Amino acid sequence: MISTAPVTDCNACTLGIASAGRCRFTPSTREAGASLCAQGERPRTVYFIKEGFVALSAVSPKGSELVLTLRGPTSLLCSEAMTNEPSAYEVRALSRVKLCGIAGDAMSQWVGPERSPARVVLDLVLAESRMQRDEVNFRQGDCMSRVARFALAHAKFLADRPNAVRKQVVARLLGMRPETLSRCLTRLEQDGVLDASRGVKVLDHRRLAAIAMEDVAA
Repeated sequence: MISTAPVTDCNACTLGIASAGRCRFTPSTREAGASLCAQGERPRTVYFIKEGFVALSAVSPKGSELVLTLRGPTSLLCSEAMTNEPSAYEVRALSRVKLCGIAGDAMSQWVGPERSPARVVLDLVLAESRMQRDEVNFRQGDCMSRVARFALAHAKFLADRPNAVRKQVVARLLGMRPETLSRCLTRLEQDGVLDASRGVKVLDHRRLAAIAMEDVAA
């Protein structure tokens, strides 16, 4: 299972701290399966994830899935709402998600005059943009290389903690059956690359990187 620490309250949130108690984001909760934004839609709301996970997916005009990846706590989503641009992704909740939202135009006004919150928000937007530009296609290559590539990209999330995403969901992200994912994890553990006894922990980053590129390079 994959997990990362949630942002439990405004006192532990970078936006809340920077706002000195005057944060304009409004908290809400979405259940697993809820859609936050459709691909090609012009989102009206910018979201900040406090707890839970969402999937970002993109589909080609012919209907084939091009990208399917994961976002968790401290991610800023749907920043296109600030510029009235269409979203490149469908954004959908994978688990129960606690998030805070603000209208795109209100966000633009808020970012302008207040320097400290603006700096934090812009840093989040730029970091998210870099992640999207460097997006990894977890469905390319054979099953072993997919699992290895996913473990490398999300090493900080791979721990045995509450509020985790089930292996069935990870298997779907990777385009394989849950049994196949389990077999790959077992093999990587037997090879001394991962420790999958409680959650998943990377033991040998160099060997895991080599496995991740084996089938892709070929």
